[in-house]
Amino acid sequence: MAKPKGKTPSLLSKSTGTPTLHVCGKATACKRCNTKIKTGEQCFRIPKQQNGFAAKPTFCISCTRLIVEKTKSDILAVEQLFPAIEAR
Repeated sequence: MAKPKGKTPSLLSKSTGTPTLHVCGKATACKRCNTKIKTGEQCFRIPKQQNGFAAKPTFCISCTRLIVEKTKSDILAVEQLFPAIEAR
């Protein structure tokens, strides 16, 4: 896997829909790390709103796993805020 660009994004801020499993019809580069995803190889497409249209960039399995882990940690951080808010 090549070096990913920037910090790991979260689905909370990045996505406008549910990631879907995709089989590449042609060789494609991962949107995050630029690793080549070969024809017929599985990857994920994560919808993203861009200029009024929903783009579906392609991510390799490794980058998708990191994005999901980041999303889990973001959700956990939000959940930890609830007791402080409910105590008010």
